[in-house]
Formats: sequence, C-alpha cells, structure tokens
Amino acid sequence: MRQDFLLSILIHLVVVLAMVVAAPFKPQIRTDLGDVIKVNLASFPASLQSSPTLPSLGAGIMEDEPIAAILEPATVKKAKPIDKPKPKPKKKETKPKPQAKNNDSTKAGSPAGQKDVSDNLGAGSRFGGASIDNASFDYPYWFVQAFSKIERNWSNPVYANQPLACIIYFQVIRSGRIIKLEIEQSSGFDAYDRACERAVKMAEPLPPLPKEFTDEIIGIHLEFPYSPQ
Repeated sequence: MRQDFLLSILIHLVVVLAMVVAAPFKPQIRTDLGDVIKVNLASFPASLQSSPTLPSLGAGIMEDEPIAAILEPATVKKAKPIDKPKPKPKKKETKPKPQAKNNDSTKAGSPAGQKDVSDNLGAGSRFGGASIDNASFDYPYWFVQAFSKIERNWSNPVYANQPLACIIYFQVIRSGRIIKLEIEQSSGFDAYDRACERAVKMAEPLPPLPKEFTDEIIGIHLEFPYSPQ
C-alpha cells in the first residue's frame, strides 16, 4: 500500500514537470514603469561605419542611445543706434545801442557822459575847454561869471619849450561853494598843476547856482593850456 502511494506521487511529479517543460516561454511585460518614451535611432553614414576610428557597438555604445545633433545658434544682428540731430546753437541777441539825445551831445574830444560848454568861456578866454557832468545845467551867463573869476586868479609860473595842459575837476553846490577840487589830468610839471588848482580855489565862492536849477550840485572839468612864445 505504501509503495502504491509513493508511486502515485512520483507519477504526478513527472507529469507536472513534463507540463512545465512542454509549455511555451512567454516574457513578462512590466506595466509599472509609467509613461513610455519613444526613441528614434539614427543610423551612421556609410563612411563612418567603415572608419577604423569609430568604436564598435559592443565597445561601449548602446544600440538604444540616439546620437544628438549639435545645432549652431543663429547669429543675431545688432541694430545700429540712430544718431539724434544735434541742437542748433542759439544766436545771441544784440541790443541796439541807445542814441544820444540832442541836449546830451558832446563835441569831439569831450569824454563820454559830459556836456561840452566851451562856447561859454567868453571871447579871448585863456582856457582851452570846459565840460560839465550835469547836462541839464544850461545857463551860459553863470559860466561866463564863474570862468572869468577863476581866470583872474590864474598866473603861470612855468616857461617851457613845449605845449602843456592841465585839467582841474571841481564840484560846486547851490551856494557857490566848492566841495571837491582835484587834478584830473596832470601837465607833467607839479608847479604848473598847483598854479591851476590854486586859481580855482582862490575864486571861491563862485556865483550861486540859478534858482531855476533843481539839482543841488554840478561837476566842472576845466582845462588850463600853455603854449610856448
């Protein structure tokens, strides 16, 4: 009985083993890999396949590794900067020069801003010329009286072989008093300059300024010339 049982087990094992060997082999496909990436394989050119320097597939290059092509980046042309027009320089405005009024006109040789009153020196005057700072002072009789008084006090202490000239500047207030006296232009000889300055000083007081004149002061430039005999 025991032998029959062992024989039955042995027969079953042989049958199972025969079924396993006789069954066709089917590979198992894994479905837990997620998304499948498709890869296209590029073939080598014929010239590269016969090249002795190209390693064989079995030497380290896998059949399922594609050869990536290297593309050169396209060159981008830079745009040229646009030149902005330069601003034109502004022209300087020239202001017209003010014209001198008729009552402020001066004769040739008179400094700017002074009114020439040489016509009021009187006939035979020893003075070379005269001008005033205040052009509104137009009283010829006053000049005749004042210049005559100064001339009476002038005496020349110098004898030279060349012409000389000294200009004395002085200011007169309403009462006729002289408040400023100075040598405006020297003759080059101190004795001559002092004699001219003394002649004006000794003539003080000069005639009072006319009542019609509204200003309180006038400035006079008086020239003392010398000509050799």
